[in-house]
Amino acid sequence: MIEMLKIIILVTLSILGLLSLLNYFAWSYPLELLTHFRVQYFVAALIITGILLILQQKRIIKNKAIIFIAVAIVSLNLAEILPWYLPNSQKVSNNETPQIKIESFNVNVENQEYTTAIDVVRKDKPDVALFIEIHDTWYNNLKIGLKDIFPYSFRSPGGGLAVFSRIPLEDSRGVNLDEAGHHLVTNLKLNGKTIHFIGTHPMVPVKPWTFHRRNRQLAALEKYINQQQKPVIIAGDFNLSPWSPYYRKFIKKTNLHNTRLGFGREQCDFVKSPHTKHDYYFSYIDEKLYL
Repeated sequence: MIEMLKIIILVTLSILGLLSLLNYFAWSYPLELLTHFRVQYFVAALIITGILLILQQKRIIKNKAIIFIAVAIVSLNLAEILPWYLPNSQKVSNNETPQIKIESFNVNVENQEYTTAIDVVRKDKPDVALFIEIHDTWYNNLKIGLKDIFPYSFRSPGGGLAVFSRIPLEDSRGVNLDEAGHHLVTNLKLNGKTIHFIGTHPMVPVKPWTFHRRNRQLAALEKYINQQQKPVIIAGDFNLSPWSPYYRKFIKKTNLHNTRLGFGREQCDFVKSPHTKHDYYFSYIDEKLYL
């Protein structure tokens, strides 16, 4: 019985160890999808470590090597999760730097809770609100419901994207980067400074072709961002977790800063059925523009 328990624990730890390491090399489908569960791997490894410590105290398990392996897996996952909750030196700059509050909502194309979404925006009072998966009815309802607080708005001709803003918008347009996907771009005029804003919604990587399409969209965005001379803010539903190697590559190639760092990982905020959710916001580190 004891030997069987040891085997089960060793096999479980081996699987958890491999899954935890996927974050660094899972570039292919469907392995990359398994990188999204970093927190779950951490919790599972933590529970097993606790069980092993209890079994060791009762002298049921005497081999300390198993415990060391479990602790190593816990530490590996914790090292990836902890930075999201620790104070981040880049989240606050000097007082002269423009501060912008931006919210991004994937309203879901089937959602008809227009009033609820409008109420959320009015309560949160962002400077800029990006809406994703909207159609004519959504856009018309938002324009009517938000016209008194957002004098500027633009709906991209493709991609289901629309931006509403308190800040003046200039040169607003939809762009199809390398035919990889549609994005919304505009310039925000803030205190005499121009900030290039990008709204995006790459494909959901649940099938091989959508997986590759999403990755092409991210690569096209990397190229586009690096061509910009102005400070950049990009927001949207990236269909990408921070544990994915594609996320690491995107950050490294663009030198962007994820504004959730230091504030913890934010979960989806559901507005009845189907959902509205908040997603990532990135800004250039070297321009010190943080949300």
